[in-house]
Amino acid sequence: MVDIVLDWSLRRMSLSDVKTSTARSSRVVCCTALAVSLFACAVVASGQEEESISVTVLAVGQADAILIRAPEGQTALVDAGRSSPVRFLQQLGVDQINLLVATHPHADHIGGMADVINSIPVTFYMDNGQPHTTATYRNLVRTLQQRTDITYLTAEPRTIRLGSAEIEVLPLLPANSTDFNNRSVGLVLRYGSFVAFLSGDSETRELTFWVRQGVVPNVTVLKAPHHGSDNGFTQEFLQAAKPNLVVISVGRNSYGHPRPEAVQAYSSVAQRVLRTDRDGQVTIRGYRDGRYELQLGQGSASARVTTETTPTPEVVRISSPTGLSVEVFADAPGNDHQNRNGEYAVLRSTLSNSVDIGSWTLCDAANHCFRFPAGSVLRASGQITIFTGSGQNDGLRFYMGSGRAVWNNNGDTATLYDASGAVVITYRYE
Repeated sequence: MVDIVLDWSLRRMSLSDVKTSTARSSRVVCCTALAVSLFACAVVASGQEEESISVTVLAVGQADAILIRAPEGQTALVDAGRSSPVRFLQQLGVDQINLLVATHPHADHIGGMADVINSIPVTFYMDNGQPHTTATYRNLVRTLQQRTDITYLTAEPRTIRLGSAEIEVLPLLPANSTDFNNRSVGLVLRYGSFVAFLSGDSETRELTFWVRQGVVPNVTVLKAPHHGSDNGFTQEFLQAAKPNLVVISVGRNSYGHPRPEAVQAYSSVAQRVLRTDRDGQVTIRGYRDGRYELQLGQGSASARVTTETTPTPEVVRISSPTGLSVEVFADAPGNDHQNRNGEYAVLRSTLSNSVDIGSWTLCDAANHCFRFPAGSVLRASGQITIFTGSGQNDGLRFYMGSGRAVWNNNGDTATLYDASGAVVITYRYE
């Protein structure tokens, strides 16, 4: 049984509305954080193996298809290759798909999607609402319109629960403001301290947008954007994500993917870089404490399993500003007072240990302050974002809850105080 919990602002439509909805290229994208719950009850037997989530990057050539399986058995498929991935899914024992996501409407991401829908029961389907003129896209829309049992979800900021895991849908650039690649649906999968980042064919513009929005967390696994293209990464994005493992979904192509400069950039931050054209299907089994196991190839005969551990750094208390920085992004798009989460401050650390920032405060020059809840932690070499408006604090994003814009566009001071009231760091801008 799969339930979906809706709040007042969740936009939901039937698949018969997909064609009409996607044709409205000028429609407004809602940026309210939403919660969709895809869950089922699971009985945990005593003595069974430690629960884990699996992320499988299928070897589908120069294309993308990523299967996520929650500890309780729920599944999500992100993209479906250029041709049908059904046989791979059947080999993995997939008999239903709770969430099917098309990151963007290019054939190497949606080419096999119609066959998936016709072959395996699907509960929810999500895309970015941007139509395409290709026969591949039109065939997918026709298939969806015939399946009134599937619920359509727009790709707007929301949190989807897949069993005991969470999938965060990242904000998109405005419709018609950029090309298809730079409106790829971005997803952050979280299972405890295990975090994976999936983003279709995102290029420099979208990756920069996400960094500036403060929504790029430190991750365990990064599925390389755009098949390892030279425009599928930025140094700022990689420094924000700091992946332990990068997986490039790639096959024979005329583009030179993966580009040497991309592989070099990934290798400079990650412990390991894998490619499906050389390593085959890649399965990452993640645990709540951040550990993961890696399996390459299909089936036990071809599996080469290694175990990687992401150590949990010691949480320390500091009185020195060394290693911490604050930056304010004051000029929100549109009316600052109406788009209060469009302005935000970012607190970054270059320290090797996590920092206890519980009861610290961040204040502007007019003494508008935000106090971090007890137990808040700034992770080693991590960052957190403090939005002006309202939302749900989650350890990486905090919300001041102000009814008006706080930071002056033409200059202000951001001062960070520790729990005793001592100044840790001050940031001034004009």
